[in-house]
Amino acid sequence: MNLVKTALTYVVVFSVGAVTSVSCFEPELENPSFRCNPSKAAADPNTCPEDEVCCSDDPATTEGRLPNYNKMGTVNDTYGVPIFSGDNNSLSASGMCVKTGFPTPLVTTGCPVPCNPTWGGNAIAEICGPGVSCCQVQELDELKDCVVDPVTNRWRAVVGTDIGTPVTAWGGVHATNQDPQGANCAVFAAGGTGTPNKDILADCYDQLSVANQRGFCYATCPCIEDKCDQKNPGYVPRCGAVVPVI
Repeated sequence: MNLVKTALTYVVVFSVGAVTSVSCFEPELENPSFRCNPSKAAADPNTCPEDEVCCSDDPATTEGRLPNYNKMGTVNDTYGVPIFSGDNNSLSASGMCVKTGFPTPLVTTGCPVPCNPTWGGNAIAEICGPGVSCCQVQELDELKDCVVDPVTNRWRAVVGTDIGTPVTAWGGVHATNQDPQGANCAVFAAGGTGTPNKDILADCYDQLSVANQRGFCYATCPCIEDKCDQKNPGYVPRCGAVVPVI
């Protein structure tokens, strides 16, 4: 699906934070160009085209807090350490090839700011900047990424807190799940010591997601149907088309 190659390439906004100006540009080539795996990119220089970087689209943060992109080093009740982006870009299995060279707070990688399309408006404005959208950049797989919630008995996208319950064992069961085998969570939880801290590891698992919780800050977003909610009776299409209920 060339979703990003069509709707996301016309006007792109890579946030440099709500307290500074946001830079808009129209790239000569499609940018981002296509999906990639940042955790494999360091060992494979051919992962992305020349002058592009494999950038994580996952803003997951310790304890579910907002990533501290715009307040580097700050860890408090509001802001936490990005697990799979920023300085930990190489721990992500989910990303896109991006031609860099624009203003960004992620100076180590030069990557755009990841965000979570399911955040509330205030959180998106805090991370992306006023008037900027958070765009999902990969569709859910309706066959593998959706589960029936044991409480509501309705379809939804699987989340990290489902791991270890009858809902999912994660791993290769899903199509767009971050860190399928938990290996990069173990690296993060070890913090360079070689031995993962069990509490940090458990929290990392809780923050894992599938495609609906990952994206980048953009001026405008393409319309993407919620492939999981779409399975439920009474689903109202986001994109205006009539969608049959499965």
